[in-house]
Amino acid sequence: MSKKCMYNTNYECRYHKNDIFLETDKVNDDEQDYIRNILYREDLLNIFNISEEDEFDNITEILSKMYLKLKNCLELKNIMYKIANKFLSEDEEFGLCILYSYDYMYLTHKCVCHYLENKNISDNLIMALKDKITS
Repeated sequence: MSKKCMYNTNYECRYHKNDIFLETDKVNDDEQDYIRNILYREDLLNIFNISEEDEFDNITEILSKMYLKLKNCLELKNIMYKIANKFLSEDEEFGLCILYSYDYMYLTHKCVCHYLENKNISDNLIMALKDKITS
């Protein structure tokens, strides 16, 4: 695994944005999903500053280290617990793994960046993530 693995708080996720496709693009829904999945993977690698060869082999270890940095954030800890509960688990670290899945990563990343930079998370960001996991 790369020794450089640090969280990239300057990175902005792209996979979920509507403006990645132009009106003139001739791509059907399946092609859009395929492209979004590629972008999601790229976003995940960039967030954790890992290379293609490091890839997901060590993502569990990386997320375990992230959990240690985030476990004192009560707002995120509650969300981790709540999302893990949806999968019949009480393991908050497992919840963090789920929060980096396709459906939630763009919001999770914003919350984590805010926490790492400010030691708190804005109410708007927390509410957006809570709303997403309950929808």
